[in-house]
Amino acid sequence: MKNTNKERKSQRENQSDSLIDLKSTGKRRNWDKAKRMSLAVASAYSKNIDLEKYGEKIEACGNYLKFKACKDVTHGKKLVDAYFCKCRQCVMCQGRKSNVIRKQVIDLTHEHLARYSTDVPLLLTLTVPNEPGENMIETIDRMTVAWKRLMQLKVVKGAVRSWFRSLEITYNPDRDDFHPHFHAVLMVPYNYFYRKNGLYITRDEWLKLWQQSMRDDRITQVDIRKIQSKDMREIESFVGEAAKYATKPSSYILENETGKYEAEPKVVSDLHHALRGRRLVAYGGYFSQIRKEKKMADVEKADLVSVSGEDVSDGCHCKICKSELVEELYRWNFGFEQYRRAPLRGQEDVTNFQETEVACEDNISKKE
Repeated sequence: MKNTNKERKSQRENQSDSLIDLKSTGKRRNWDKAKRMSLAVASAYSKNIDLEKYGEKIEACGNYLKFKACKDVTHGKKLVDAYFCKCRQCVMCQGRKSNVIRKQVIDLTHEHLARYSTDVPLLLTLTVPNEPGENMIETIDRMTVAWKRLMQLKVVKGAVRSWFRSLEITYNPDRDDFHPHFHAVLMVPYNYFYRKNGLYITRDEWLKLWQQSMRDDRITQVDIRKIQSKDMREIESFVGEAAKYATKPSSYILENETGKYEAEPKVVSDLHHALRGRRLVAYGGYFSQIRKEKKMADVEKADLVSVSGEDVSDGCHCKICKSELVEELYRWNFGFEQYRRAPLRGQEDVTNFQETEVACEDNISKKE
């Protein structure tokens, strides 16, 4: 007869050992999925000559995660230590960088509205025709120049007080090509919508201006929208849509029939070379001025452990129940393909984190 009590006990123990990290909304942060997808990218890098070093760096990313946590799992955790590789195609790091960008854009919007309370945010999306991988470097170069032309146009400069722009690239596996596009947040005065003032730019006019800036009549799509609500939470959600980081991993990292994630080495290589050395986000107008005043960090150099504003807990006590937070350490288990609880041994754990990071960086430096 099957021992169901033993089986249930084993299931409870396995669940208690797994990493459960909840957002303030109650939704679970899927650290396991992000790590599995990152390992797929690392594997793809390892199959590209001269790019293997990036695969090794991504493979070591986030192998250990240390949290301060409330005993009530529904109250959330606060990440306090980890090694993040900061590679642009690492899915673990992309998620953290997106959080940094989102927090900065929201803070900039708050500060802008504190100075110009009646201004309105617009969300602008600018597209170009899909391109094969070998054309991506040239296409993104043209887009970057075209954006500068667009922002220097008299009609745009007169209407837009602040702006933020990010580059996103999605991959189309059916066509084997790429779709680069810009997401932008534009802050405009309330009288922008009064046609008699001559500030308003229609959707068709935005399309024409973008075609002229790109010098490409093949472009057929742009999207411009405004938020109707005055609720700050809805405004934050609205402007946060533009805080994307470079690539959409789900477009080129796919699950195979066994449930494992795979990434095509050529796609990873094309994205790597297209994004290498580029500034992926940009700020202008009052946003640029506010960033300097507040000394906001460049996302590529930002601390990816302490991403302000995303955690339920703060300090040494839970914000919800005020109980003292306890430390929890999770290690990536390559056999289970998930994070599992590991014992804490005080200072030895801190040393392990430091040694892991130093060893990885030394190994990459030697190969470079």
